[in-house]
Amino acid sequence: MFIFRKKVRIKTVFIAAVLLTGMVSESSMAADPKIDLRVIETSDGYKLEFLNSECPADPARLGCVNVAKGSKNWIQWELDKADWQDGWVLEDLQLSWNDPELTHCIVNDFDVNPNTGYARDFRVQGNGKFAKLRDENDCEFAYEVNYLISARKKHSGDRANSDPIIRNGGRN
Repeated sequence: MFIFRKKVRIKTVFIAAVLLTGMVSESSMAADPKIDLRVIETSDGYKLEFLNSECPADPARLGCVNVAKGSKNWIQWELDKADWQDGWVLEDLQLSWNDPELTHCIVNDFDVNPNTGYARDFRVQGNGKFAKLRDENDCEFAYEVNYLISARKKHSGDRANSDPIIRNGGRN
C-alpha cells in the first residue's frame, strides 16, 4: 500500500508541475501575430490591402506587426479566401532598411539575404493561402523595418504587393 501511495503522490506532483509549467509558458509568451490580406484592383494593377494591425499602440496602421521586447514569434499572413480561390497565392517577402547599422540585426532576426533583403525562410503554406516567417527578435535594441509582401495570380502572372512595417522590441 505504501508504494502505491508514493507512486500516486509522485504522479500527482508530476502532473501538477506539467500543468503549472504549461500555464506559465503560455502566459509569458505572446500569441503569434497574424495579418489578414486581400487583393484589390487599382488604376495601376493590383495591390495587397491589409485588413488588420498587430501594433496595439498604432491600430490604424494596417499591416503593422509588433514583436514585443524579449519575445520570439512566427509572423503569419493569410490571404482572403475569395482571392485565393480566384487564383492568388502568397509568394515572397522582402525587407528593406536604410541604416547599415541594422543589417546584422535584420539578417539574423529574419534570415534574410543581406544583398537582396528577401527572407530565405518565408514559408508559404496551404497552396499559397498562408505564409509565415520566424522573427528571432534578438537585436540588442528596438528597431523598425519595412517589408514588402507579394502575391501572384497563378494563371495570369499578375502581381500584387504592399509595404507596411515590423516593429521589433529587441531582446531583454
